[in-house]
Amino acid sequence: MTGRRQSGRTSRPKRQPARRILVVTEGTRTEPQYVEGLNRYLRSRGTTAVVKSVPVGKDPMKVVRKGIEIRDKAATDKKDYDVCVCLVDVDQHEALPAACQLAARESILLLVSNLKFEAWLRWHVEDKHSALSTSQLDDLTAKLGLVTEKMLAPTFPFHAVHGACEIARRADPELEAGRIGPDPSSAMPILVDLMLGYETWSDGTTTR
Repeated sequence: MTGRRQSGRTSRPKRQPARRILVVTEGTRTEPQYVEGLNRYLRSRGTTAVVKSVPVGKDPMKVVRKGIEIRDKAATDKKDYDVCVCLVDVDQHEALPAACQLAARESILLLVSNLKFEAWLRWHVEDKHSALSTSQLDDLTAKLGLVTEKMLAPTFPFHAVHGACEIARRADPELEAGRIGPDPSSAMPILVDLMLGYETWSDGTTTR
């Protein structure tokens, strides 16, 4: 894997035809609102992806199992998804390691945010890497005008997503799906690359 990354980062990811992406989120408001808003932003700039966001609730195993359920039913109905992505937080989830293992067995890209999704949102407006508690992250994203009572702000700066990806990759150079990174970290750049149509490996890394 190391050799692949070293050689891959010298070139830009290859674009692929539009893909159907299933995104199952732990959060029921902020995360699905973000995914749907980002999809609208990217599509308005010529990127085509079919993204279905399904909020589940705070349980990483439940999130992965829901992804399996929806993916398999879609396949039965001959409406296959090209990739299934699950978004979860670290928080205090004891079941997270088991969820990572299940996702790997099922070829699902489990994208973990540490401590939680708000760490990723923060990087849309500031390049800082301080580890914050759950309440501190909530207060900060509210102060920055990104989230209000778990609702994404109507003026959320989706245009800053590429800068957020750069910050996330600097914060966690080993970023990949199914991995719990340092605090703070987020594997969300993998979903961004998928939505942009870039070619990815089985662990969600791109040929950069």
